[in-house]
Amino acid sequence: MNGKEPQQHALIVERTLHRRSEQNTEPHRHAPGQFVLVRSGVLYGHTQDQRWLLKRNMAVWIPPDVVHWGSAFDRVELLVLYLPAEQARACGLPAVKLIDASLLIVALCERLADTRSPLTDARRTAMLDILFDEIRSVPGSTLALPLPQDARLKKIADSLVANPAQRKSLAEWGRQVGATDRTLARLLRKDTGLSFREWHNRLLLAEAWRGIASGASNEQLAAMLGFSSSDSFGHWFRRVSDQCPGQIRKRLQSGSSTRGPLPDSDSPRT
Repeated sequence: MNGKEPQQHALIVERTLHRRSEQNTEPHRHAPGQFVLVRSGVLYGHTQDQRWLLKRNMAVWIPPDVVHWGSAFDRVELLVLYLPAEQARACGLPAVKLIDASLLIVALCERLADTRSPLTDARRTAMLDILFDEIRSVPGSTLALPLPQDARLKKIADSLVANPAQRKSLAEWGRQVGATDRTLARLLRKDTGLSFREWHNRLLLAEAWRGIASGASNEQLAAMLGFSSSDSFGHWFRRVSDQCPGQIRKRLQSGSSTRGPLPDSDSPRT
Protein backbone atom coordinates (compact mmCIF):
# COMPACT_ATOMS: atom_id res chain seq x y z
CA MET A 1 0.00 0.00 0.00
CA ASN A 2 2.69 2.42 -1.02
CA GLY A 3 1.87 5.72 -2.63
CA LYS A 4 2.26 9.44 -2.43
CA GLU A 5 2.31 10.53 1.19
CA PRO A 6 1.18 14.09 1.95
CA GLN A 7 2.90 16.03 4.67
CA GLN A 8 0.37 18.72 5.64
CA HIS A 9 -3.14 17.86 4.44
CA ALA A 10 -5.35 14.81 4.31
CA LEU A 11 -5.40 13.27 0.86
CA ILE A 12 -7.58 10.54 -0.58
CA VAL A 13 -6.47 8.76 -3.73
CA GLU A 14 -7.78 5.98 -5.97
CA ARG A 15 -5.43 3.03 -6.47
CA THR A 16 -5.53 -0.16 -8.47
CA LEU A 17 -3.40 -3.16 -7.54
CA HIS A 18 -2.88 -6.34 -9.53
CA ARG A 19 -2.35 -9.97 -8.62
CA ARG A 20 0.53 -10.39 -6.17
CA SER A 21 1.85 -6.91 -6.95
CA GLU A 22 5.49 -6.92 -5.92
CA GLN A 23 5.31 -3.37 -4.61
CA ASN A 24 2.98 -4.52 -1.85
CA THR A 25 4.72 -7.63 -0.57
CA GLU A 26 7.63 -6.02 1.28
CA PRO A 27 7.11 -4.76 4.86
CA HIS A 28 6.91 -0.98 4.92
CA ARG A 29 5.54 1.91 6.96
CA HIS A 30 4.05 5.35 6.35
CA ALA A 31 4.55 8.57 8.29
CA PRO A 32 0.85 9.48 7.82
CA GLY A 33 -2.02 7.38 9.08
CA GLN A 34 -3.68 5.35 6.34
CA PHE A 35 -7.32 4.35 5.86
CA VAL A 36 -7.78 1.81 3.06
CA LEU A 37 -11.24 1.02 1.62
CA VAL A 38 -11.60 -1.86 -0.84
CA ARG A 39 -13.93 -1.10 -3.72
CA SER A 40 -13.44 -4.48 -5.38
CA GLY A 41 -11.20 -7.53 -5.18
CA VAL A 42 -9.42 -9.18 -2.26
CA LEU A 43 -6.39 -7.86 -0.39
CA TYR A 44 -4.47 -9.89 2.19
CA GLY A 45 -2.55 -7.90 4.81
CA HIS A 46 -0.30 -8.35 7.81
CA THR A 47 1.22 -6.52 10.72
CA GLN A 48 3.55 -8.01 13.30
CA ASP A 49 0.65 -8.87 15.63
CA GLN A 50 -2.26 -9.63 13.30
CA ARG A 51 -3.30 -10.71 9.84
CA TRP A 52 -6.35 -9.59 7.93
CA LEU A 53 -8.30 -10.17 4.75
CA LEU A 54 -9.97 -7.23 3.03
CA LYS A 55 -12.77 -7.76 0.52
CA ARG A 56 -15.20 -5.40 -1.15
CA ASN A 57 -16.57 -2.73 1.21
CA MET A 58 -14.16 -3.62 3.97
CA ALA A 59 -11.54 -1.19 5.25
CA VAL A 60 -8.55 -1.00 7.55
CA TRP A 61 -7.11 1.87 9.55
CA ILE A 62 -3.31 1.76 9.92
CA PRO A 63 -1.81 4.29 12.37
CA PRO A 64 1.39 6.17 11.51
CA ASP A 65 4.64 4.18 11.40
CA VAL A 66 3.01 0.75 11.80
CA VAL A 67 4.93 -1.80 9.73
CA HIS A 68 2.58 -3.68 7.39
CA TRP A 69 2.62 -5.65 4.15
CA GLY A 70 0.20 -7.49 1.93
CA SER A 71 -0.72 -9.14 -1.38
CA ALA A 72 -3.33 -8.34 -4.01
CA PHE A 73 -5.39 -11.12 -5.58
CA ASP A 74 -6.46 -10.38 -9.13
CA ARG A 75 -7.43 -6.74 -9.67
CA VAL A 76 -8.05 -4.76 -6.47
CA GLU A 77 -9.52 -1.26 -6.52
CA LEU A 78 -8.92 0.90 -3.45
CA LEU A 79 -9.63 4.29 -2.00
CA VAL A 80 -6.72 5.27 0.26
CA LEU A 81 -6.89 8.17 2.68
CA TYR A 82 -3.61 9.50 4.06
CA LEU A 83 -3.95 11.52 7.26
CA PRO A 84 -0.95 13.57 8.45
CA ALA A 85 0.73 12.06 11.50
CA GLU A 86 -0.31 14.76 13.96
CA GLN A 87 -3.98 14.48 12.97
CA ALA A 88 -3.79 10.69 12.84
CA ARG A 89 -2.44 10.45 16.39
CA ALA A 90 -5.24 12.73 17.61
CA CYS A 91 -8.08 10.84 15.92
CA GLY A 92 -8.59 8.31 18.75
CA LEU A 93 -7.52 5.21 16.84
CA PRO A 94 -4.14 4.14 18.27
CA ALA A 95 -4.20 0.59 16.86
CA VAL A 96 -4.88 -1.11 13.54
CA LYS A 97 -8.62 -1.58 13.06
CA LEU A 98 -10.29 -3.75 10.42
CA ILE A 99 -13.96 -2.98 9.76
CA ASP A 100 -16.91 -3.79 7.58
CA ALA A 101 -17.46 -0.33 6.12
CA SER A 102 -20.90 1.14 6.76
CA LEU A 103 -22.83 2.85 3.98
CA LEU A 104 -21.89 6.17 5.58
CA ILE A 105 -18.16 5.37 5.50
CA VAL A 106 -18.33 4.29 1.86
CA ALA A 107 -20.33 7.40 0.86
CA LEU A 108 -17.97 9.76 2.70
CA CYS A 109 -14.89 8.19 1.11
CA GLU A 110 -16.42 8.35 -2.35
CA ARG A 111 -17.35 12.02 -1.86
CA LEU A 112 -13.93 12.94 -0.52
CA ALA A 113 -12.35 11.27 -3.56
CA ASP A 114 -14.64 12.99 -6.10
CA THR A 115 -12.58 15.72 -7.75
CA ARG A 116 -15.40 16.78 -10.07
CA SER A 117 -16.95 18.90 -7.33
CA PRO A 118 -14.22 20.29 -5.06
CA LEU A 119 -14.96 20.67 -1.36
CA THR A 120 -14.26 23.76 0.69
CA ASP A 121 -11.70 23.28 3.45
CA ALA A 122 -14.41 23.66 6.08
CA ARG A 123 -16.68 21.09 4.48
CA ARG A 124 -13.81 18.69 3.92
CA THR A 125 -12.78 18.96 7.57
CA ALA A 126 -16.36 18.36 8.70
CA MET A 127 -16.65 15.26 6.52
CA LEU A 128 -13.36 13.89 7.83
CA ASP A 129 -14.58 14.42 11.39
CA ILE A 130 -17.76 12.46 10.63
CA LEU A 131 -15.77 9.74 8.85
CA PHE A 132 -13.44 9.11 11.78
CA ASP A 133 -16.26 9.29 14.30
CA GLU A 134 -17.96 6.51 12.30
CA ILE A 135 -14.73 4.48 12.06
CA ARG A 136 -14.36 4.68 15.85
CA SER A 137 -17.97 3.65 16.45
CA VAL A 138 -18.30 0.59 14.18
CA PRO A 139 -17.17 -2.76 15.62
CA GLY A 140 -14.00 -4.42 14.44
CA SER A 141 -14.38 -7.10 11.77
CA THR A 142 -14.11 -10.76 12.64
CA LEU A 143 -11.92 -11.30 9.58
CA ALA A 144 -9.02 -9.84 11.53
CA LEU A 145 -6.83 -12.61 12.92
CA PRO A 146 -4.98 -11.47 16.06
CA LEU A 147 -1.71 -13.28 16.63
CA PRO A 148 -0.88 -14.53 20.13
CA GLN A 149 2.19 -13.22 21.95
CA ASP A 150 2.89 -16.18 24.25
CA ALA A 151 5.89 -18.10 22.85
CA ARG A 152 4.13 -21.48 23.01
CA LEU A 153 1.00 -20.19 21.33
CA LYS A 154 3.12 -18.41 18.74
CA LYS A 155 4.66 -21.75 17.75
CA ILE A 156 1.18 -23.19 17.29
CA ALA A 157 -0.08 -20.17 15.36
CA ASP A 158 2.97 -20.11 13.08
CA SER A 159 2.54 -23.81 12.34
CA LEU A 160 -1.18 -23.43 11.54
CA VAL A 161 -0.64 -20.37 9.38
CA ALA A 162 1.99 -22.30 7.41
CA ASN A 163 -0.29 -25.38 7.18
CA PRO A 164 -3.95 -24.65 8.03
CA ALA A 165 -4.94 -28.24 7.21
CA GLN A 166 -3.64 -29.49 10.57
CA ARG A 167 -6.49 -30.64 12.80
CA LYS A 168 -4.79 -31.31 16.12
CA SER A 169 -6.73 -30.66 19.31
CA LEU A 170 -5.47 -28.08 21.76
CA ALA A 171 -4.42 -30.95 24.05
CA GLU A 172 -2.31 -32.42 21.23
CA TRP A 173 -0.71 -29.04 20.58
CA GLY A 174 -0.11 -28.71 24.30
CA ARG A 175 1.88 -31.93 24.43
CA GLN A 176 3.96 -30.65 21.52
CA VAL A 177 4.79 -27.26 23.08
CA GLY A 178 4.85 -28.27 26.76
CA ALA A 179 1.63 -26.82 28.20
CA THR A 180 -1.81 -28.05 29.21
CA ASP A 181 -4.78 -27.39 26.97
CA ARG A 182 -6.36 -25.38 29.79
CA THR A 183 -3.31 -23.12 30.04
CA LEU A 184 -3.18 -22.63 26.29
CA ALA A 185 -6.91 -21.85 26.10
CA ARG A 186 -6.58 -19.26 28.89
CA LEU A 187 -3.56 -17.61 27.31
CA LEU A 188 -5.11 -17.58 23.84
CA ARG A 189 -8.22 -15.88 25.20
CA LYS A 190 -6.01 -13.37 27.02
CA ASP A 191 -3.87 -12.61 23.95
CA THR A 192 -6.54 -12.63 21.23
CA GLY A 193 -9.97 -12.58 22.87
CA LEU A 194 -10.83 -15.82 21.05
CA SER A 195 -11.23 -19.51 21.80
CA PHE A 196 -9.03 -21.93 19.86
CA ARG A 197 -11.98 -22.97 17.67
CA GLU A 198 -12.87 -19.35 16.95
CA TRP A 199 -9.26 -18.48 16.14
CA HIS A 200 -8.82 -21.47 13.82
CA ASN A 201 -12.11 -20.76 12.04
CA ARG A 202 -10.98 -17.20 11.37
CA LEU A 203 -7.74 -18.48 9.91
CA LEU A 204 -9.54 -21.06 7.75
CA LEU A 205 -12.07 -18.53 6.46
CA ALA A 206 -9.39 -16.00 5.53
CA GLU A 207 -7.42 -18.72 3.74
CA ALA A 208 -10.59 -19.92 2.00
CA TRP A 209 -11.28 -16.41 0.70
CA ARG A 210 -7.68 -16.08 -0.41
CA GLY A 211 -7.86 -19.43 -2.20
CA ILE A 212 -11.14 -18.57 -3.93
CA ALA A 213 -9.69 -15.23 -5.06
CA SER A 214 -6.67 -17.09 -6.44
CA GLY A 215 -8.89 -19.42 -8.49
CA ALA A 216 -8.70 -22.58 -6.36
CA SER A 217 -11.49 -25.13 -6.74
CA ASN A 218 -13.48 -26.56 -3.83
CA GLU A 219 -11.49 -29.79 -4.15
CA GLN A 220 -8.20 -27.90 -3.91
CA LEU A 221 -9.45 -25.82 -0.97
CA ALA A 222 -10.64 -28.93 0.88
CA ALA A 223 -7.14 -30.42 0.60
CA MET A 224 -5.44 -27.13 1.53
CA LEU A 225 -7.61 -26.58 4.60
CA GLY A 226 -7.94 -30.10 5.96
CA PHE A 227 -11.51 -31.00 4.99
CA SER A 228 -12.36 -34.56 4.06
CA SER A 229 -14.08 -33.60 0.79
CA SER A 230 -15.19 -30.67 -1.33
CA ASP A 231 -18.73 -31.15 0.03
CA SER A 232 -17.44 -30.96 3.59
CA PHE A 233 -15.61 -27.73 2.78
CA GLY A 234 -18.68 -26.28 1.06
CA HIS A 235 -20.96 -27.07 4.02
CA TRP A 236 -18.48 -25.49 6.44
CA PHE A 237 -18.06 -22.38 4.29
CA ARG A 238 -21.82 -21.87 4.05
CA ARG A 239 -22.19 -22.34 7.80
CA VAL A 240 -19.62 -19.72 8.76
CA SER A 241 -20.34 -17.17 6.02
CA ASP A 242 -23.96 -17.76 4.89
CA GLN A 243 -22.73 -18.01 1.31
CA CYS A 244 -21.47 -20.76 -0.94
CA PRO A 245 -18.04 -20.59 -2.60
CA GLY A 246 -19.65 -20.41 -6.05
CA GLN A 247 -21.40 -17.18 -5.11
CA ILE A 248 -18.11 -15.68 -4.03
CA ARG A 249 -16.42 -16.69 -7.29
CA LYS A 250 -19.19 -15.08 -9.34
CA ARG A 251 -19.01 -11.92 -7.25
CA LEU A 252 -15.24 -11.66 -7.65
CA GLN A 253 -15.49 -12.27 -11.40
CA SER A 254 -18.24 -9.72 -11.99
CA GLY A 255 -17.77 -7.37 -9.04
CA SER A 256 -14.93 -5.14 -10.28
CA SER A 257 -17.47 -2.59 -11.48
CA THR A 258 -19.94 -3.21 -8.65
CA ARG A 259 -19.51 -1.20 -5.49
CA GLY A 260 -22.65 -1.98 -3.56
CA PRO A 261 -22.38 -3.25 0.02
CA LEU A 262 -21.82 -6.88 0.87
CA PRO A 263 -24.22 -8.62 3.28
CA ASP A 264 -23.30 -8.41 6.95
CA SER A 265 -23.25 -12.21 7.02
CA ASP A 266 -19.88 -12.29 5.27
CA SER A 267 -18.29 -12.21 8.72
CA PRO A 268 -17.62 -15.65 10.18
CA ARG A 269 -19.96 -17.09 12.78
CA THR A 270 -17.61 -19.04 14.99
